[in-house]
Amino acid sequence: MSQPHLSPEQQPSDQRQIPSMETIGPVVDEVIDIARRELDAPRSVKIKTWEDREFLVRVKHGSAPGVNTRYGYETAIQYHSDRETVEAFLIEEDTHTDEAERLLKMELGTIPDPVPEKIGE
Repeated sequence: MSQPHLSPEQQPSDQRQIPSMETIGPVVDEVIDIARRELDAPRSVKIKTWEDREFLVRVKHGSAPGVNTRYGYETAIQYHSDRETVEAFLIEEDTHTDEAERLLKMELGTIPDPVPEKIGE
C-alpha cells in the first residue's frame, strides 16, 4: 500500500523535495533588497518552488497604461536557482491584445544556490 501524499510542510525535512523557506529565505531576502534599490514601489514578490528542488524569486513593479496609451510596463528583478543569476527585465504589455514584449534584459549579478542537492542530477 502506498503512503499518503504529505504536503511539503508535513514532510520530514530530510524527505522534502520542495526546498524549504528556511533554506531559500536568505536568497529571497537578497533579491528583495536588490529590487528595493532598483524598482519603484509598490512591488510584489512571487516565489515558485519545484519538486526537483529548484526555485524562482521574482519581484516586480507594474505601471498601468496612461490615459492616451494602451501600453503598460512591468519591471522585474528575477533569480532562478538553476542559473544562479539575478536578472532585470523591462516588459511592455499591450492592454488591447494582452501581448507582451521584453524590451530589456540585464544581468545584475549572481547568488549561489543554497539548495545542496537537486533531484534527478
